[in-house]
Amino acid sequence: MSEFKTILIRVFSITIITAIPCTILLTLYFATSARIDEYHEIKLKKSVLEIFDIPYRTEEKQFLGFRHMKIDKEDVRTVFNNNITRKNTSDIHTPRQSADPLKMYKKGKELFMYYKDGSLEGIGFITTKLGYGFNKAADISLFICVGPDLKTIKGIEILDHTETPGLGGRMTEVEFKRQFVGKKLKPKLSLVRGRESVSPNEVHAITGASYTSKGIEKIINESMETFWQEMEERR
Repeated sequence: MSEFKTILIRVFSITIITAIPCTILLTLYFATSARIDEYHEIKLKKSVLEIFDIPYRTEEKQFLGFRHMKIDKEDVRTVFNNNITRKNTSDIHTPRQSADPLKMYKKGKELFMYYKDGSLEGIGFITTKLGYGFNKAADISLFICVGPDLKTIKGIEILDHTETPGLGGRMTEVEFKRQFVGKKLKPKLSLVRGRESVSPNEVHAITGASYTSKGIEKIINESMETFWQEMEERR
C-alpha cells in the first residue's frame, strides 16, 4: 500500500511540476497574442503607407528625457483603409483577355493596391521563405511593392526575420531598404559586393552578411518570377 501511495505522490508531483509552467505559458500567450497580432497589423499597414508616401499621424513623446515618435494606430488604420485596396484574388473572376494586372493575377494571393486619381500607382504582396543566415529554420517575410509596369520596385519592407543581429539583421536598416526603390527586376535583381552598383538592377549587398544578401536576392527574384508567371496564366 505504501508503495502505491509513493507512486501516486510521484505522479501527482510530476503533474503539478508540468502543469505550472504550462499554465504560465498559456496565460502569457492569451495575454499577449492580441498585442502581438496588433503589432504585426500596424507594422504591415504602416509599411505600405510609407512605401507609397501616404502620411499618417504621429505624436512626439518624452520618456526619461528621451524623445520618440508615437504612431497613432487608429489613424494608420483609417488612412490605410481609405487609400489601400486590399483584395484576395480568389474572389476575382474576370475575362481571360483582361489587361488589368490585378485581374490577371492568380487566385488565392492577397494584393495591396494604391490608386491615385484613378490611376494605379503600385501593387504589393507578402512573400515568406526560409532564412539564410543565423537561423536557417526560421522564415524571412518581405513585403514587395512594384510600380504599374510590374518591373520596377516601389519599395520593400522586412516584416519578420531572425537573421544575425548586426549582420544579416541590418537588412531592416533604412539605408539598405532605400536602395531598392526604382530598381529594375528584369532580367533579375542583383546584390553586388566589392564594387559600385552601376546597373539599374543592382543593389549593394550587406557587408559581412553574404548569405543573407544572397537570400534576399533569391527571395525577391523567385517571388517575382512566380508573380509574373501566375499573371500570365490568368491571361
